[in-house]
This record gives sequence, structure tokens and C-alpha cells, in this order.
Amino acid sequence: MSGESFVKRSHLIAILIVALAFAGGWAVGRYSTPHSRRSASSASSRLAARLLGSLHPNEGDPFLLETESRNGSASVGGKEISDQAIVAALRNAVMHPADRRSYLDVSKLIDSIDPKKIRGIIEAFQSVPDQREKSIYLAMLVSRWAEADPQAALAYAQSTGTPSERPFMAAAAVRTWAEKDSAAANAWVQQLPPGQERERAQQAVISALAEADPEAALTMLQSLPGLASARQGFYWPIFSHWANSDPVAAAQRAAGLPAGFAHDTALQVVASTWSSNDPPAAFAWASSLPNSQARDNAFQSILSNWAAKDPSRAATMVASLPPGEMRERAASNITRQWAQTDPQAALVWTQQLPAGDGQSRALQSLLSVWVQTDPTAAGNYVATMPSGKMQDDAVATISRQLATADVATALQWMQKLPPGPSRDDALKPIIAQWSENDPAAAAQYALTNSSGDTQSILLANIARRWAQSDSAEALSWAQNLADPGTRAAVLPNIISAVAENDPRQAAQLTSRLSGNTQAAAASSVVAQWAAQDPEAAGAWAVSFPEGTTREQAFQSLINTWGKNDPAAAANWLATLGNGPARDQAVSAFADRIAGSDAQSAIEWAASISNESLRNSELEATARAWLKTDPRNASAWIANSALPDEAKARLLSPGG
Repeated sequence: MSGESFVKRSHLIAILIVALAFAGGWAVGRYSTPHSRRSASSASSRLAARLLGSLHPNEGDPFLLETESRNGSASVGGKEISDQAIVAALRNAVMHPADRRSYLDVSKLIDSIDPKKIRGIIEAFQSVPDQREKSIYLAMLVSRWAEADPQAALAYAQSTGTPSERPFMAAAAVRTWAEKDSAAANAWVQQLPPGQERERAQQAVISALAEADPEAALTMLQSLPGLASARQGFYWPIFSHWANSDPVAAAQRAAGLPAGFAHDTALQVVASTWSSNDPPAAFAWASSLPNSQARDNAFQSILSNWAAKDPSRAATMVASLPPGEMRERAASNITRQWAQTDPQAALVWTQQLPAGDGQSRALQSLLSVWVQTDPTAAGNYVATMPSGKMQDDAVATISRQLATADVATALQWMQKLPPGPSRDDALKPIIAQWSENDPAAAAQYALTNSSGDTQSILLANIARRWAQSDSAEALSWAQNLADPGTRAAVLPNIISAVAENDPRQAAQLTSRLSGNTQAAAASSVVAQWAAQDPEAAGAWAVSFPEGTTREQAFQSLINTWGKNDPAAAANWLATLGNGPARDQAVSAFADRIAGSDAQSAIEWAASISNESLRNSELEATARAWLKTDPRNASAWIANSALPDEAKARLLSPGG
């Protein structure tokens, strides 16, 4: 095999790795990694030895050693290597995945195989347990086969292997065929029935053709039926190869595409590829583009790539951008890149930005990186910032990331902050993270180190998280709280979490409560229960006497039931006797159906016994009716029993 063939195989490796990573379509990028080639015979044996883990026989793969001894034809140190040894080397590579070099080693080994022997090697290799690397190596083997007989390779790929392996094998074969004869490969693709398999194969053809002739690949793509937006990935290999070889021509062709999805995607690819090689030239080109979202996206790609190479120079170029969202976004991206290598320099530059949301956004990007590399330095800086919104935002960023890594470290840092809103805000994400692993300890800390509204919020969140993992323990903790007010605040959250899985148990717990605590818990339980069994939820809600708990339970029930099954909800409402709870439920139901059946909503609203609530609901429903059927709604309003002032409001031009 030639060096060119190996480079193409290197491209295929990159595609397969990315495609498997996304697991939903064919990857679009291809990357060249040229390597000098030794003679096939000597190179293949050394590569097989490396894949087996060692040049020493006693450290090799037992299967290979057994095979070599049994067949007597393969020698790891010799110039020939048996088919069995190749299979064993591939098997070992699958079972012990390493890095990109391993893939390239396998690629060299596959290049040494006679295409006539490929089928037997593939069939022997199929016995290897399924893993991600197996699909990659199968596709590489089929690609090698397709170099000699693409139609046979494709027939095998379409009929053999698992459903997850076949698409990769088929696309690899089509791609290899297209590298030699794109017209024949494309003709084969066109006879496939429409669907995902055809789209993958078509992209493989276009991607292969783009290497040699991007203009021809673009022409082929534009001739395909269907929407361009459905083929975003098709444009990337075309304009990526084009911009690598001739960025000016690629940019001109991209700009000449009709306005729309294809045009914007092509510009994005050119910007990304060109800036990887020559950021200043790419920036100058983007500056000449007309104002548009595509231009803004191009600038973001260019400056991001530039910042990866020379953040200081990229930062200087940001000043030339017009003020606004694009410049702020670019500054944020550059700061994030810069902070990976020199956070102090990034901080100095960020401090020089104009004060405002853009500077705050850039600082958050800086801190999100800095706290990962040097949490102490990042935390100390935030603690010394002037109080205000920028510090509050920075505190939130630091506390979230520190808590994710280590709660103890996050607490130590938080305690250095002066008492006040910023410190309270820092504690919330820390406690939230802590309660995931040790809710009892988090709750105890919140009880002893916070107060007022902050404590109520912390405990409520802890209680809910705790109940989701262990409702019995959470309930026991809540019931043993000394302060009645705290106990009343957390119990509804626990009961609500219990109701997600066992609404009947939650209902029993709610019955032990009283007052506003019971009302809040009942409302939450009914809302959960009504989604599963509205009749049972309704029967339980009716068991409460008239009062706040009954009213809130009825409203929650109707809001859920009326959305899912308004006819059944209406039948339930018809069984209720007059009273404040029924009035609230009917009002909620009228609101729910007013948009779809205003006349029925009017009839229900008219049945409310409380005059003030009835008139209020009738007016609201009539206003909704006017939007959908102004003639009939106006006639009803004029003849209704609504107060004159309500009629005037509804029928006036501005009403």
C-alpha cells in the first residue's frame, strides 16, 4: 500500500472515532496524520508485536502464542505474520484500547493484509465481544477490502454484523470506493431507498470527493433533493478541505451561496478552518462580510481559534469589534481560553474591559476555569472584590464549582466572605451539593450557621432532596425539629417528594398536619396524585372540611385534571355542593377551558355562588371570548347580568 492510502486510512480512523462518540450520525471532520511507511512485511510484524503488548513472547497474547505454535507459520520477530496472528493482534487491540497511536498501528497492520484474505479475517474477528473499538476496526477492514472489490465489501457490510456495526462498515466501504471512482459510488448510493443508510452513504461519497475536488463535491451536494438544513454535516468536509487548500477561493464560494442555512454553515466552516492556519487573514476576511448572524458566528470561531494560539493578540482584536453582544461574547470566549494558560494575565485584561454586563460575563468565564486550576487563588480574588452585583455573580460561580469538587473546601472559602447577601448566596449551592451525599450533615450545618429566609430556603431544598432518596429518614428528621415554624416549612417539601411515588402515603402524612402547612402539603399531594388517579385524588380532597386546605386542594386538582381530561373534571365538579371550595374550583376550571370553549366557561363561571368572584370570573372569561368570537361575545356581554361598569370596560375600544 502507498503512503497516500495510509493517510486516507488515518482520515477514516478520525471519522469513525468521532462518529462513534456522537453515536447518531456520520462524523464530518477528517484529519490527516501522515506517517512514513516501512516495508509491509517487517512493519506488520513489529506492529503486531506492539499491539500484543510486548516484543517478548512470554508477555504476548496467549491466544496468539498458542496460534503461532499450532500453525508454525507466524513469527512476531519475522517478516511474515499469519492471519491468525493478525486476528489476535486486532482482538488484543479491542480488549485493551489505548490511544490514537493504537488506531494508527492497527491501520498500518491492516494495510499489510492482502485484500483477498480480508473476508476470512473479518469473519474470525467477528467472534470478539462487542466494544466501541470493534466497530472501528471492522470498518477499517471493510475499507481495505473495498480497495480491491468495493461491491463485494458493500454486500458483506450490508448483510453481516450487528445493526450497530453495519452502518459504519457500509459507509467505510462507500467512502473508499468514492476515493477511486466517485461517480460509480454515487450511482450505487442513489439506488438505495431513502433513509438514514442512504444519507450516511451519500455523505461518505461527498466527503471523499471533497478531498480531491471540493467544487465537484458541492455541486453533487446541491443536486440532492431535500432541505439543506437536513444536511449540515455535508458542508463541513467540503469547505474544510477547500479552506485548507485555498481559503480565499473557499470564502468566495461560501459567500456566493444563496442566503440561508447552507450559506451560513459554509461561512462558519471557512472561518473555523482558515483561522486555525492564519487567524489575522481570517479576521480581515470576516471584517469584510456584511453585518449578519453568520458574520458574528464567523468572528467567534476566528477569535476562539486565535485565542488558543495567541490570546493576547486575540484580545487586542476584540477592541476593533463594535460594542454589543458579539464583542461581549468574544471577550468571554477569549478570557476562558486565556485562563487555561495564564489566568493572571487574563484577569488583568478583564479588569480593563468597560464596566458592565460584558465585563461581568468575561469575569465569570475566567473564574470558571481558574477555580479548576487554582481554587485558592480564584477564591481569594473573589473574596476581595468590591461588594455588588459583579461580586455576587462571581461568588455564585466559585461556590458552585468548588462545591462540585469538594464541599469542605467550598465551606472554608465561603466562611472567608463577610456576612451578608453574597455569603448567603454562596452557601446555597454548597448546601445543595452537600445534601446530595449527606443531607443530615447539610441540614445540621444550615440550622446552626444560617437564619431567617436563607435558612428556610436551605432547609426546604435539603428536605426535598432528602425525601427523594430516603423519605422515611427525611420525615423523621423533620418531625423531630424543635422549632414549630421550621418544621412547618420543611414538611410540605418532604410530603411533595413522597407523593411523587406514593400519593396515598403522602395523603396520610398530610392529614396529621394543620393550618397553612397542611394546605400547602395538600395542594402539592393532590397535584401529584391527580396526574395518576384523579378520581382518588378528588375523593381525598373532598374529605377536608371547608377552609383553606380544601380550597387549595380543589384548585390543584382541577388545574391538573382539567388539563388532562376536562370532560371528566367537569363531571366531578357537577357532584359538588355549593361552597367556597367549589367556587374556587369552578373558577380554576373556567380559566382552564376559556381558550377552547368560552361559552361553556361562561356557563360554569355563572354558577359560582360568591357574587364578587362570579363577576370577576365572568369578566375575565368574557374578555378571553372577545378575542376568539367578538360578535357573539359582545352580544352576550350586552345582555348579561354583569355590572354596568364591567360591561363598559369590556365593550370599550380599549377594553
